[in-house]
Amino acid sequence: MTKNLLSATVALMLVFTVTFAETQTAAEAKLEAKYKKDQTAAKAALDVANKKLEEDHKKNDLFTQVIADDYKVLSELYYKIGNLDSSIKYALHALKVETKILKQNDPLLAKLYFDTGNKYYMHKQHPTAILYMKKAVEIYLNSPNKESLALADTYEAISSIYINLEDLSKSLLYSEKCLEIRKKKLNKNDEVLQRTLQNIEFLKQEIDKK
Repeated sequence: MTKNLLSATVALMLVFTVTFAETQTAAEAKLEAKYKKDQTAAKAALDVANKKLEEDHKKNDLFTQVIADDYKVLSELYYKIGNLDSSIKYALHALKVETKILKQNDPLLAKLYFDTGNKYYMHKQHPTAILYMKKAVEIYLNSPNKESLALADTYEAISSIYINLEDLSKSLLYSEKCLEIRKKKLNKNDEVLQRTLQNIEFLKQEIDKK
């Protein structure tokens, strides 16, 4: 769920060596090639997606799942080609529809709020990103499965955004909320759980320095 949201804490903790840098260069080249391939495919798919939306508008009411899904497809395609303004626009269109047709405690609605917040984050609109992420948290907390790993992922994402806002205390607060869930859901040796523990330790050290 947080694949597009890099943990700033983890980034700050990396220790670069010559060997590691060489490995990263190769990895980055591979990622760049994949990114360009995805961009090309997304551009080709945009015309098809726009035509489908136009056709679905003729056959369906606005507040239907098929229209929401069309908006989400367009949002993701624009995201892949780096057009964040259009990506956010269609994500908001999808939200407008899904808030009408889904139950207010539906995890699918929470995911859409999270994804929209992530797009604002990538657009460097951090306070707005937090608002959408916190709305996702609210929905998860009111859903039948109140302590899902999706909620933990959302807490981790909010923690990362607060680092960008240089608010380490709030970042630590949300990392600890994340840890509370992951300790219950994951094996103690799980890589994700260990990363959370490392992030918390790092944040505590940074706060103590001030």
